[in-house]
Amino acid sequence: MATLWQLLILLCFAATVGGALASAKLAKAGFGGYALAVTIGLPLGVCCAWAMWIMHKIFVTSLRRRPDWEHWASQHEWFSATFYFTKILWIVFALFLGGWVSSAILRLVF
Repeated sequence: MATLWQLLILLCFAATVGGALASAKLAKAGFGGYALAVTIGLPLGVCCAWAMWIMHKIFVTSLRRRPDWEHWASQHEWFSATFYFTKILWIVFALFLGGWVSSAILRLVF
């Protein structure tokens, strides 16, 4: 069973590829444009999802090293909301990054 965190990482990857595909659709670049957009979106999606995963591991590991971790986590419910809100912002950034990079390269090629 997947956790919410794994779902957000998958969503980050999919948003980047989706942004790249949307720019190919807007450019009306045809099959070659879609293929190029996917070729651009896949590595960008992997990089954005990897950065999201690494940041999560670093942040949570540093919090768990604190001696008052159990008390701190139970007292601050806003931690989860703030943490996941920043992830949503990263997903939106990944969506625009995929669209912007793909659009720029499609303009150069087509």
